[in-house]
Amino acid sequence: MFAIISTYKKNLDEVDKKREEHLAYVKNFILSGKFLVVGRKNPIDGAVIIAHNVTKKELEEIFENDPYYMNGLAEYAITEFNPASFANGLKDILEKLKK
Repeated sequence: MFAIISTYKKNLDEVDKKREEHLAYVKNFILSGKFLVVGRKNPIDGAVIIAHNVTKKELEEIFENDPYYMNGLAEYAITEFNPASFANGLKDILEKLKK
């Protein structure tokens, strides 16, 4: 499993010009099940992604082709981890946060 932290390299106005294109790109990996959780950080200076069923090399290729990265808008730090514990009802917690 991986935690990916993106950091914006440009101001939010510049980043948001490519947001629709970026979200469409990311949606492919959500639908394929490779990205489990995706969301902007607070304050909005990047995002956090939790990924699984993917290798670090695949993730590097994914982010090299991301519209934000390709346009010099964001950089990505990929950290692999082994989940040791998790809360009961994690799905319910995430659904409530989504609303």
